[in-house]
Parts: sequence; C-alpha cells; structure tokens
Amino acid sequence: MSFGLSGDAVDLLGDVAYGVPPLTDVDVAAMIRRVRAAPRLFGYRGAPGVDVAALEDLVGRVSVLADDLPEVASLELAPVVVAPHSLAVLGARATLAPPRRVDALRRALPMLSGPAT
Repeated sequence: MSFGLSGDAVDLLGDVAYGVPPLTDVDVAAMIRRVRAAPRLFGYRGAPGVDVAALEDLVGRVSVLADDLPEVASLELAPVVVAPHSLAVLGARATLAPPRRVDALRRALPMLSGPAT
C-alpha cells in the first residue's frame, strides 16, 4: 500500500509512505506520519488540523480489503478530502486481477441422455 498527500509533495518530491498489508493500527499511524508533509494534517502554520482518526480508519480498512481480496489488483482513492471533523472519498478506481483457474482440465456440462426414439 502507498499513502501520500496530494499535490506537489507527491508529484514533484515523491513524498509517499509504503506498507505491506495487513497493517496494524500502529503501522497505519506510523505510515501516515512518515510522509514529510504530515505536519499539514495536524495544523501546520495555524491551519486547522484534520480528522486524522478518520484517515487512519480509512487506510486500515483498505489494508484489510487488500489482504482479504487478492482479486483486487489495485485500488486508488483520489481525491480523499479530510476536514477537521469528516472525511469523504470523492473518487475511486479499482482494477481486478484476471481470474485464475485452479483446475487444469476443461470444464464440460454432462450430456443428458433422453428417451430413445
């Protein structure tokens, strides 16, 4: 999984934190605080802080989804708007992995034999 604040910090500087699901609550909190732009989440230069608990909950839930559903090859949530007392996911894009067959044999319906005429 990857996490970063949108904008120039990610686009120009590659300010992204990575984690391997399943993530614990401690892992999620550390991942969010690992990005260099994280002080913006907590009220940088007099700006109000955002609902970090809601953001941690979202990242934790996506971690569980990634671990439980391997058929989801990728999931991008953007933009995610986090305000002082709320969070909203405004866009999402998911890519599913191609189906994998567990049996090597061709499947066929059994032939039904009807009454002879």
